[in-house]
Amino acid sequence: MKEPKAVAEARFFCLQVLENTLQNRYEALDASAVEYIQQTMMEYLRREFVENQTAGSEETFIRNKAAQSLTLLFAHVYPTTWPNFFKDVIGLAQTPSGTPSHEKAADFFLRLCVSIDEEIARLDIPRNREEVVRNTNIKDTMRMGDIQLLAASWFELLQEFRLTNHNIAQLALKNIGAYIAWMDISLVVNDQVMRALYELLSDPNLRIAASECLADVVSKGMLPLDKLNVIQMLNLADTLGRLDLSDPEFVEQTARLVNTLGIELCKIYMDSTVGPEGKAATYALIEQILPYLLKFLADEYDDTSTALFAFVNDMLSIYKKQKKAMQPFTQSQQEFLRSLLSVVIMKMKYDEDTEWGNEEDEPEEEALFAELRKNLRIFADHIAAISNELYIGYVHSVVMETLSKYKSGAELDWREVELCLYVLYTYGEALPKAAMQFVNGNDSASLTPLGELVSEMVMSNISAYPHPSAPLQFFENITRYYQFFEHRADHLPQALAAFVDTRGLHHPLNQIRSRCWYLFQRFVKMLKPKMGPYVETLLSSIGDLLTIQAETPVESNTMDGMPIPAASTFDSQLYLFETVGTLISLDSVDVMKQMEYLQIVLEPLVEGIRNSMSQGYNPEDELFMLQLHHYIMAIGSVAKGFPDVPKASAATAPWVVVFNQATEIILNVLQTFNQFLLIRDAARFSFARFITCLGSEVLPYLPTLINGLLTECEITELNDFLPFIGLVAHKFKPMIHNIMDELLLPLVKRVFDFLNTSPSGTDEAMLLFELRKAYINFIISLFNAELESVLVSERNLSHLNTILHTILHFAKDNSDPTIQKMAFGVFLRMVNAWATSPQQQGSIAGFDQFVYNELIPTTFAVPMHVAFNVADGQSLLVFGEITGIQKAMYTKQSNEFTEYMTNVFFPSIQCPREGAERYCQAIQQYDNKEFKKYFQTFISEAKN
Repeated sequence: MKEPKAVAEARFFCLQVLENTLQNRYEALDASAVEYIQQTMMEYLRREFVENQTAGSEETFIRNKAAQSLTLLFAHVYPTTWPNFFKDVIGLAQTPSGTPSHEKAADFFLRLCVSIDEEIARLDIPRNREEVVRNTNIKDTMRMGDIQLLAASWFELLQEFRLTNHNIAQLALKNIGAYIAWMDISLVVNDQVMRALYELLSDPNLRIAASECLADVVSKGMLPLDKLNVIQMLNLADTLGRLDLSDPEFVEQTARLVNTLGIELCKIYMDSTVGPEGKAATYALIEQILPYLLKFLADEYDDTSTALFAFVNDMLSIYKKQKKAMQPFTQSQQEFLRSLLSVVIMKMKYDEDTEWGNEEDEPEEEALFAELRKNLRIFADHIAAISNELYIGYVHSVVMETLSKYKSGAELDWREVELCLYVLYTYGEALPKAAMQFVNGNDSASLTPLGELVSEMVMSNISAYPHPSAPLQFFENITRYYQFFEHRADHLPQALAAFVDTRGLHHPLNQIRSRCWYLFQRFVKMLKPKMGPYVETLLSSIGDLLTIQAETPVESNTMDGMPIPAASTFDSQLYLFETVGTLISLDSVDVMKQMEYLQIVLEPLVEGIRNSMSQGYNPEDELFMLQLHHYIMAIGSVAKGFPDVPKASAATAPWVVVFNQATEIILNVLQTFNQFLLIRDAARFSFARFITCLGSEVLPYLPTLINGLLTECEITELNDFLPFIGLVAHKFKPMIHNIMDELLLPLVKRVFDFLNTSPSGTDEAMLLFELRKAYINFIISLFNAELESVLVSERNLSHLNTILHTILHFAKDNSDPTIQKMAFGVFLRMVNAWATSPQQQGSIAGFDQFVYNELIPTTFAVPMHVAFNVADGQSLLVFGEITGIQKAMYTKQSNEFTEYMTNVFFPSIQCPREGAERYCQAIQQYDNKEFKKYFQTFISEAKN
């Protein structure tokens, strides 16, 4: 308040202090303090906005902050201690009749009204119950008289300043639009106000604000038929036809108005309480604005188009509901659907100023267009669901027309060609699987509409169109519709020729080329039975692409400060090596030819490894390890293309020897450079592929592989590796027994090395959690593969106690019921396998003693712990494993078990003898389900 004024920043800070006090410490203020703030605020407003009409205006940010502070005071004192709040504030702007209002005061008054609405009425701001009650009381009081004053003031200020101060007029319109949601609609929807609003739609300075205000009026909540009457009275369809739509910004806002009007009408139409007459009247209004929906949806500016999406969605919902009710579509509805589909598909076309594939320069624009296309595709899919016939007919005509133009030599814009191929691609998603047929019945000569489109696309040679978007989309399409070639293999030569020349695998642009390498792999893999005649041609066509050259990796991102390499050309190149494996291994290829082809492919890779190894490692050569990694990965990818051998058998083809040689040299690299993660990753990858295609031929190499991987491996590798070993064990049981016997200790030792460390952060804690899970799953996998005997073999028996106690540690941890259940599950398997019965000979040394001394007490201690809640679903599963162990011990040892429980265990936990006897009776008489229920009661009583 001081004169001369403090700097603006100081005044702003003072208002922040005031705002904070009113918001958080109002209860600490006494009545005189509140009165002082009230009077001083009004004095400040008079000084700044009434008396200083000639002085410089307060900064906008201070005006807004002053409005917020006064709003917070208003919320506390209206209507109790300041019932005349609005009269006093309106009075600031008022002048003697016939003279202009105080401009600054009018501006502040309108800002204050906006702030008050935000404080008491905005639905998107979360509030507590006290605030909701307070705001409801304030609004109820305002409706009794003050809101009428406000509405009159806004309208007067709008009329006064519409020609002289557009900012004030816009603020007046903003208030009318904001308050209409909760004030009497007649204060706005009357001849005087509506005439002014319609006039302002022609004012270039105020038409956007007027249109927003009209949209707020239309969206006001009210009963369906009341809303219908208001919309009929507004007669907006006629008004829309008279608007000047030359300004793109106003066009977008008008589209928003049409969208609001449309969704409100659709809401009325779909309301179950509205009768047939009301629905008919509503639909008539909808039909009046559908031309505007189509017009704005087709607008060249995407923001204008997207403004209509909610209305489009509601219209399609109406049609889907109508179809579900089996009500026929009228002629006008069918015409609208066809027009809508046409607009939707044309809107999918790239803009004229788009530079295709320029994601690096304009990634945001590319992402926005991708999102737009995705939404448009959803609309097209809905139309297909509503009228399959319409969709098929229209898409067929659009695609065929473009392909025919191309074949006739007509000049086509790349956007038109790309759209044609893209729409054909989306066709497959829009239709149900039943409609994804390429031929009629079994007659391959009689093509369905989709079959005709794919055939025409291949035969038109449109893949040769000289813009990169065309061949790329062409290959996406033939890969998606690969089943067409199962019926029409006569089209394969054209498709394959396009794939292997400069349109596809040899395309000059890397982004097209590398994507085609992946698509080619899928295409060949899915059409394997048809590929026999083309093997030699294809292999010779791609031979030049199999040269491996390591490149310095590009860092695309970081995670926890560590660089993440971007996807390289080599990652895509691996698909080519896999495709080579697929082609070589086809049943139709002579086995000796297979061996010859495989040698031609693998020899450069093996030779490359030999040359690198002979040169020796130079730490300054950053590509040395990467080159070795690439060679090994490529060999593994070729193996990945070969088919799986039957379970637990060996591959017998002559080409096995070629892979065996590669296997040996990869192991040599691993033994030499196993300290490098790159080499370990590559070796693990390639061996996983050798196991599937060579079968038990790989087994002799496993000990060397696993020892080479384990010595230096990190926890993440071990988490991946343990499940892999479990799968190998299952695949090659029982012949893998001796190998697993040899490998068990090194594996378990490496697990213990990590489990005995303390995590330094959340990420490490998560990795250790995953390792515990992987370790227990590995033990379970040994039981599943009937290889549990390796745990108690002569070589490993001395370490069984350590294994048992690690699992017991997990079983006791109530903080993690998932791992706890797995741990008790392992013990149940062990009890069933190793606990001795009176008839058995040769028990596992020390196991029964462990069960009685450690495991059985744990099966009582865990559920009796305060943290164990048997009502919890996860804990109930743990409880099931616990009771299973106890029942299994009784089944195995009967009297010996009950005598131990009665005479040793129960007395040790001070359990009365009658309780012990009841337990022994239950375990003898009840089945598993009944015993589980009994033990639940036993634990509950013990806890209480």
